Amino acid sequence: MDHGPIGMAHPSVNVDGIVTGRWKIGIFGCLDTCIPNTAMVTICPCVSLAQVTTRIGYGEYFLHVLLASFFLYIMYLTLCFVDAMWFQIIVGILSFIMFLFMCHLRCKVRDLFHIPGSIIEDCLCALFCGCCSLAQMATHVESYKPGDCQFEARATLPSFQV
Repeated sequence: MDHGPIGMAHPSVNVDGIVTGRWKIGIFGCLDTCIPNTAMVTICPCVSLAQVTTRIGYGEYFLHVLLASFFLYIMYLTLCFVDAMWFQIIVGILSFIMFLFMCHLRCKVRDLFHIPGSIIEDCLCALFCGCCSLAQMATHVESYKPGDCQFEARATLPSFQV
């Protein structure tokens, strides 16, 4: 009977088959599945964000895509076409709200799957590498099928359905 190296915990899975106790991939693990994971979080982060939130039963897919797209669209328009200071302040506020939501979502995923870490780590990942952080969450909750770009959400995990 092989127990592996001393002090090394065997990964466990929950009833949905999702790894618990550790992240399925590291923060830069998104490079392992460029299609669709890296491409989706880079080109269409709204879709990937909505897929993750839907997968863990945290809201409706369409609503999250719509809200995230609205935030990004307003930020884009402001940065490209508006020189008014008050509008740039709005962009700063919207960016901060998106940052807070990413921190919150990462904390939630970590909590749901009993992954060790801290809110500081979550916020630093969201701040300095939001795309990588989103890709890590997407891989962990299996919100996509490797090699298959889908713009629709996968089903909510059964243990998270209300």
